[in-house]
Amino acid sequence: MSSFKNVNSDYTITCNNGTGTLTVNANLTVQGNTTFVGNYHETDAYVTVASDNPGTIHEMGLLAQTGPSTYAGLRFNTSGNTWEISANVSSNGDPIDSYNPIGTVNSHPGGATSQIQFNNNGAFGASAALTFDSVNNTLTLAGKQVLQNIGNAIPTAVANATTIYSNPTSGGGTGLYVKTNDANDELISKSRAIIYSIIF
Repeated sequence: MSSFKNVNSDYTITCNNGTGTLTVNANLTVQGNTTFVGNYHETDAYVTVASDNPGTIHEMGLLAQTGPSTYAGLRFNTSGNTWEISANVSSNGDPIDSYNPIGTVNSHPGGATSQIQFNNNGAFGASAALTFDSVNNTLTLAGKQVLQNIGNAIPTAVANATTIYSNPTSGGGTGLYVKTNDANDELISKSRAIIYSIIF
């Protein structure tokens, strides 16, 4: 049989002059806003989930009810040491749509300073072969660059810059074009250069 207590004003429970601990040995349902205030400052306030976890609980977090029987979840996954979110979970936090990592202070760019970031299977990736020196404005690629056909769209010339792009193979035999303020022409391959030198 349920028991109810109704009051007509604020209701405060004080344990040991504010330094004690209130323990609820049951499921707790809060209907309304909840404010947590620390011992000294509001910024000291924390909500602890899986209290006294001996290390056997590997996923713990919070649920937000988004509908009569739908929930979104925020959890910490100790296996990956990451915070994760899902917009669709069951009432016990199990994923219906998979949890995905979110950026936290423990999520940082991959690689070393100056290495450019890329998506590496859903995580930060970096390579010493692709770097950017912001002091000297130098982009370094230790490898090959693949230029795809842009059709009939010819890049606009930019002052004090050279644009290299690809087009269908023409007289130079490469399909690799250069665009400057003064020129728009295909780069000549080695074999074509030899032929042209013999002919001309």
